[in-house]
Amino acid sequence: MENMLLANNEMELENVLRSVDISVPRRSEGRTKEHTERYAIAHMLSALMGKDQLTYPLELIQRERPDFLLKGDEIQIGIEHTEAVPQNEAHKTVLRDKVDGPDVHFILHHQPGEAKKPAKELIEEIQANQSGPGWEGDSVEREWSEAMLHFINRKIEASTREGFEKFEQNWLLIYDNWSLPALDREKARRFLLPRIIESTCFDSFDFVYIITGNIVLAFSNSGVVQHEINNLWN
Repeated sequence: MENMLLANNEMELENVLRSVDISVPRRSEGRTKEHTERYAIAHMLSALMGKDQLTYPLELIQRERPDFLLKGDEIQIGIEHTEAVPQNEAHKTVLRDKVDGPDVHFILHHQPGEAKKPAKELIEEIQANQSGPGWEGDSVEREWSEAMLHFINRKIEASTREGFEKFEQNWLLIYDNWSLPALDREKARRFLLPRIIESTCFDSFDFVYIITGNIVLAFSNSGVVQHEINNLWN
């Protein structure tokens, strides 16, 4: 376990967050799970400043299963984190820095939970750079909601395994890196909310926070709220 931050009030939290190293290296340059976790938790907390979700004194501890423990005034919140990214596209990002290919590439469809492709096949796709089928109507937003639901369901299952500790509140934090063109986030969240409510998500997590673009979407069984990220790292 590692104590990441301690703040007695909102002003202290803002100052501490400013000092957090949120840099996320390229996947080919040593990006780790810890980089994305630190980026995501710092941005989520920045968006929640001034909201009733945070109480002081506030302490954040980095740990395992779940990934964080957020201690507030008389409450402890377990926070599990995941990055929503197509595994084959993530692998391609690494390979593009190692093989000859076009400087600009098309965004392709990905299926949540798709089978892992061998590097040779991915290199062939990089070099061919074919556009593939496009998106029509609201298919971008529907694909996004399917992808987010896939990662939510994975974490629901993980939270039931032996060794996963539960607290007074339990949150799920998703760092959205699902590659899609021109996502309408207002429409996307309307597609996702009923799907989450229909799932067993809120039996395991009180909130699902999704960092997407410069906003954080906060889903609960009472609805969805959008928070703007406070960019403290300019």
